[in-house]
Amino acid sequence: MTGGCLCGGVRFELTAPARNVLVCHCSLCRRSGTLAGAYTAVPRSALVLTSDATLAAYLDPNGRERSFCRSCGSTLFWSAEGRETISVSAGALDDPTGLHTERHIHLEDAADWEPPTYDPP
Repeated sequence: MTGGCLCGGVRFELTAPARNVLVCHCSLCRRSGTLAGAYTAVPRSALVLTSDATLAAYLDPNGRERSFCRSCGSTLFWSAEGRETISVSAGALDDPTGLHTERHIHLEDAADWEPPTYDPP
């Protein structure tokens, strides 16, 4: 599976099967995108950067490293110290992925303009 940012400055390959997608509605994921954060995950060693010319990162208020393209602003990855996996933005993956949305999480933090419920797939 491959993916990258909007401008192509960051490209990557996933060398292990990716977990199905979790859609997170916490305020940090909402602020890093437009609605919610949709992420898959792989073991850290399975994320291979093939181009990282515009990759940047910052630590969010919860101490997670969030990576993005400093040129186009695409959200790419997040990771937390001590976790064996790295979360990868599902929107950054090239089609077809073969993945599906497994569930929505942190709905209690959803914005007031979001739908109040989500039907499972």
